[in-house]
Amino acid sequence: MCTRDQDVTIRIAFQIMSNVDFNEMQRVRKQFEQLQSLFQKYLPNVDPDLIYDLLARLRENPGTTPTYTLEVYTEKDVDSAKTIDFIYKITGAMATVYDNGTHYVINQKLSLNILKNISDLKSIIEITGAPTTLGCWLSDSVKRGGI
Repeated sequence: MCTRDQDVTIRIAFQIMSNVDFNEMQRVRKQFEQLQSLFQKYLPNVDPDLIYDLLARLRENPGTTPTYTLEVYTEKDVDSAKTIDFIYKITGAMATVYDNGTHYVINQKLSLNILKNISDLKSIIEITGAPTTLGCWLSDSVKRGGI
């Protein structure tokens, strides 16, 4: 059983720890907001989740360039042939075109520079994507009866 003095000491210690934790969490939130601001400034039409995922994978395996399926959405009045050509020149991969020439899908190894170069293309509305792995391809192929 705690004495009154021990109880007061425990409460004060808990309160100090809570304040420190709160202040640290505030710092984490502020840093995250600053990171989001940088994403918006330098890659304004790229999904922040894609940027974060790419950075995390590059940090985890710096010697490996991860492969992603990218989806690039453009304005309606874009020249599809020129957009496909620009994407090919940047990535070395041919895009598949959907939605009347406003949705381009590319599978390729991805770096921040490639993402920035695609993002800088005229008429780009949004870029999203997800990592592509052999495991995903294999499970999809099995489901379709391809193996």
